[in-house]
Amino acid sequence: GGGPQTNFPTAAASAETEPGVVLGTLGYMSPEQVRGRPADARSDIFSFGAILYEMLSGKRAFHRDTAADTMSAILREDPPDLSSTNRQVSPALDRIIRHCLEKDPEARFHSAHDLAFQLQIPPAEDSASLPAAEPARVRLRPVTMVGTAILLLLAGTLAVLLLRHPRGERAAQTVRFSIPIPPGTTYAPSEISRGVSISPDGTRIVVEAISNGRPRLFARPLDLEKFTELEGSVGARAHFWSPDGRFIAFYADGKLKKIPAAGGPAEELCSARYEFVGTWSREGTILFAEIPPAAPGIYSVSDKGGEPVRILAPDPARPSAALWPQFLPDGRRYLYQSFVPGGPEAGRRHQLRVASLDTKETRTIVPLLSRFEYAEPGYLFYVRDNALFVQPFDEKRTVPRGEPILLADGVRHFFGPGNASFSISHTGAVVYEAAQPPVRLAWFDRQGREIGTLGQPAVVKGLRISPEGGRVAVDVLDSKPGTSDLWLYELASGVSTRLNAGQLDEVQPVWSPDGTKLIFRSDEKGPPDVHEMVVGSPGSERPVLEQPGVQEPADVSPNGRLLVYLEDAATTPDIWLRPLEGDRKPRPWVRSPFNERSPRFSPDGRWIAYESDESGTPEVYVALTDGAGEKKRLSPGGGRHPRWRRGGSELYYVAPDGSVMAIPITPGPGLETGSPMPLFHVETDVENFDVVPDGSRFLVSTRLDRLPESPLRVILNWEAALKAKNE
Repeated sequence: GGGPQTNFPTAAASAETEPGVVLGTLGYMSPEQVRGRPADARSDIFSFGAILYEMLSGKRAFHRDTAADTMSAILREDPPDLSSTNRQVSPALDRIIRHCLEKDPEARFHSAHDLAFQLQIPPAEDSASLPAAEPARVRLRPVTMVGTAILLLLAGTLAVLLLRHPRGERAAQTVRFSIPIPPGTTYAPSEISRGVSISPDGTRIVVEAISNGRPRLFARPLDLEKFTELEGSVGARAHFWSPDGRFIAFYADGKLKKIPAAGGPAEELCSARYEFVGTWSREGTILFAEIPPAAPGIYSVSDKGGEPVRILAPDPARPSAALWPQFLPDGRRYLYQSFVPGGPEAGRRHQLRVASLDTKETRTIVPLLSRFEYAEPGYLFYVRDNALFVQPFDEKRTVPRGEPILLADGVRHFFGPGNASFSISHTGAVVYEAAQPPVRLAWFDRQGREIGTLGQPAVVKGLRISPEGGRVAVDVLDSKPGTSDLWLYELASGVSTRLNAGQLDEVQPVWSPDGTKLIFRSDEKGPPDVHEMVVGSPGSERPVLEQPGVQEPADVSPNGRLLVYLEDAATTPDIWLRPLEGDRKPRPWVRSPFNERSPRFSPDGRWIAYESDESGTPEVYVALTDGAGEKKRLSPGGGRHPRWRRGGSELYYVAPDGSVMAIPITPGPGLETGSPMPLFHVETDVENFDVVPDGSRFLVSTRLDRLPESPLRVILNWEAALKAKNE
């Protein structure tokens, strides 16, 4: 009885089974092993019953075409009656086998001794002196011509079971460990993506990492160390699995695509602008979310491809988003998160809701602030305060039951749309991304000597020195709500002031040329827009640029008339310009399928330096602000974060080895540049930096550790933690 499931990893059992490790061949695993729960002697009884059933019927009890279907059969289906395949099987033996194959361990024989008693096979004290088995209570002799062989196998197998569990069971344990990112890649998932996932059967992981400037998917079996790039996954973001584990769906180039998990060409399914993790039913339906400028809501498309159909639209009278759909086991009902933007006082309203493909009715279940995943036989996973919780959940009635259990602390969570980076298998395995580690802000001189620090270590995305050089604006993450606030540091006095607070994410501050205002990214009204505030004037915040998608400010021209910003900043950013006076109509400056970041105006405003990965790796370019002429590449071997010296005589950037480089610039009608020269090297990765107006000091955001631990984590046998908590 071969088939695809015979490729499922197997492991030899031993008397000292390693805690938390799922062992066994799929076709003979017990339901608790399939779910990753602790296994004891009753699991062996189930496996014994499956073997005996196959011997007597000539067919496997739970054989299906795929591993996922086999697991489903083990969990939910009973094998056909033995009498339908072999009329010589006695009713008593049929009952014993049924008793071995009960789904609930409590309903099975509790030990091999009990089973041996029913079969009248004496238990062995020593595996080397097995007595001959003479069946009494169950008459096996009439069963075809293999009675003797069956009896010998029964005696031997039961003896092994008796020896394996002589004095009770050692409880299985939850196992936790880290896995590395794929070698030679950069791990940088987008804000709404999920950078790591695990297959439904818990055997393989997929990591979304950047190689040669573009995100790609890398797969590896959980029990091996080698990653394999999935060719055809270039540009992949926000991937998710088919329920049988044969395919992986992902977004790239404005399309929803699928690719074989074993490798092969990708296939386009439909157009899809935004990269939210979707869901895939056993019946071949995919659901995914869209937000403006597309018509917002939940869309459905066949896994064979076609035109997507909007099946759920937000109430037009109450602007909201519907995100993170996930099918329930029946393949018709699905859960999703309803998200209604609010002001700083009202916070946000995130709700877990249930809907169906068969009706237009929806219902609120509970408030829920993060993306979630459902795992059989009745658990809901979600993130709160940067911690991963598992909530017992009644799938039939779609209501929580009991108390949530903390599974892991420090999980990456982006509060705005509720994104949380974790993935659940059906076999007790979980992978997640650890929350972003804090960085330290340190001052360096031009020779690389550290001459001071700024504030305490924190998670920081944006930092900017004021035009006169005496103040620094920084966004600092408050890990409890998962949102960042703007802080102002006065360098002369050392005083720091929080400029805003609340459940809003306000990041990437940019100074106005006169130093009176800060322009920044705010998600007050949903997908982030560009806002501004007058420094030192509470309540002065107002929107500068509001339009669909995600916008992030990058710089203001020296004359204060032009804003350069990133469009689609959460996915594949392009560079746009918007006048701050006159018609104020935005226009694209660089649009491409590649990532463009960090645009900065030259001190005279004629040029914009920026980084792009169009060559396969991030490089620094410069081009005229008015769009005339050709762009010029300035970094010979990779570069990020271009920054101008105030007088325009130098341009700085970070080389791939972490060195801060300086390019001499000769003033004139053209942009005459010299060769890049290294100024200093920082031993830990440079996350971001800025420079004081005269170029004498650099404020550098660096990692705390020289060799940072991988953020990717695995938990095996999570249900043991649940059991321990309940006990």
